Amino acid sequence: DSKVHLRIEAPFLTMAGGGGVNGSSVAEAALEAWVDCQPDGYVMDSEKLPAFLPGVAAKIPSRSLSAVDLGKLFTSARAGEPAIFLQMLRPQDGKVHFLYFWKAFGEAARICGAVTPETDNLSAELEMLRDRVLRLAEEAIASSVSCESGGSSSSSSSGYLVPRPKQVSRGAHTAPKCSGTSFSQQDLATWAFVEELHRAASMSAYPQFWRAAANSLTAQLHRQSLSLEEITAVLLSWLQDATLWEQQQVAASKLIEQVNERQEEKGLPVRLHVYDVSQEESIQKVNRVLAHKYSPLKFGGVFHAGVEVNGLEWSFGFSASETHPGVSCVEPKTHPQHHYRQTVDMGHTQRKPEDIADIVTNMLEEYPGDDYDLLRRNCCHFADDFTRRLGVGGIPGWVIRLARIGAGVDSLLQSAPRGIKQRLGYVDDDDDDDS
Repeated sequence: DSKVHLRIEAPFLTMAGGGGVNGSSVAEAALEAWVDCQPDGYVMDSEKLPAFLPGVAAKIPSRSLSAVDLGKLFTSARAGEPAIFLQMLRPQDGKVHFLYFWKAFGEAARICGAVTPETDNLSAELEMLRDRVLRLAEEAIASSVSCESGGSSSSSSSGYLVPRPKQVSRGAHTAPKCSGTSFSQQDLATWAFVEELHRAASMSAYPQFWRAAANSLTAQLHRQSLSLEEITAVLLSWLQDATLWEQQQVAASKLIEQVNERQEEKGLPVRLHVYDVSQEESIQKVNRVLAHKYSPLKFGGVFHAGVEVNGLEWSFGFSASETHPGVSCVEPKTHPQHHYRQTVDMGHTQRKPEDIADIVTNMLEEYPGDDYDLLRRNCCHFADDFTRRLGVGGIPGWVIRLARIGAGVDSLLQSAPRGIKQRLGYVDDDDDDDS
C-alpha cells in the first residue's frame, strides 16, 4: 500500500542516531508499541496488525543514516505479499503472541541500526532465553503435528511443553499422548523452564542473576507446568530485574571510585528517593505480575520517585481536583502512600535556598495534579525536570526505564481477557470487572 509506505518512510528519512541503544530500551519500546496496537493482553488478531504498522515503525529508536530503510521492513515489496515485519511475527491460528512481537521488533531495530548486537549484558541474555522458549514451543508443536498424522515423534522438546487440557479431573497430571497444536494453549513444563535457567547461568556473564531466578522457581516444581502467559509475565518482570541488577553492578563500581577519589563538594546535597507503590490497590495487582514470587530481586513493579533538597522531599502525583497541586512535600523517605526502597545521590546543587524556592513555585504551576499521566507525565518526569533545574543533571536512566516497563505492563494487562488476568493474579475472583 503506497499510502502506508509514505506514512512510514517520511519521518525516518531525516532521522539519524549516534550509536545505538541497549536491548532493554528496545524491549521497552516494543512493549509500548504493543500496547498501542490495542491487543487482547498477550495476543492480538494478525489481521488487525497492518493498520498499526506506521505506529510500530515510529517506535523504532533513532538509528544510523546508513541503516536499512524502515520502509523496506514495514511495507510490502509486491502487491499481495505481507511486509517483512509481518512475516517475522509468525502468527499462529490467526493470532500474534507478544513474545514473537517483541522478538520481531528487536530484530527490526537491529536491522535498522537502532541497536548493535550485544551478548555481554543481561538484556541480551534474556532475549536468548525468550527465543529458546519460542523454539521449544515450535518444536513441540511440530512434533505434535507429526504424531497426529501417524508419524513418530523425534523431537527432544516434545516433552517440554504440556498442552493445556480443556477439562482435567481433580488430581489428574498425565499429559495426552499427542500435544495440542495451538501455540497459545501450550504450557511449558516447570522443570524444563528451570533447566533453561541453569543453562543460561552456565553461559552467562551474570551467573548469579540466573541462579537466583532458578532458585525462585525451584519452589514451584510441584506445579506441573507454567502457561505461556505466566512465562511472558515472568520474562517481563526479569526485564526489570535485569535493568536493576546491571545498575547495581555499575553503582558498586562507582562507589569504589568515589572511595578512592573522595573530594570535597560544596553546595546542598540532592538525593533521589525511590519507592515501590505497594500500598495502592491497583498497583498491587501490577506488582503481582512484575514483582511476584518468581522475581529474583522482588524490587517491585511500578515505582514512585521524590527529590530531596534542602531537607525536604518533593514529588508529583495525581489529583482529581483542578485546584489541588500535583506537587507535594514530605519529610525525606517518608512518603505516606508508598514504601521506601533506596536512595540515589545526585550530587550537590549550587542553587541558593531562595533560588530553589523559586524553582518549586514555578513547578507547582507547571505540574497540576489533573495533568498526571502514568505513562507520559509521571513522578519520574517531574523528578528528572527538577534535578535538571537544580543543575545536577537528569535522574538515572534505569529509574525511568523501570517506571516505563511497569506502566507498559499495566496497560497491557488492562487489555487482557479476564481469564488471563485471573491466571496471572491481576484480578481477584470476587472482582466485578468483567473485562
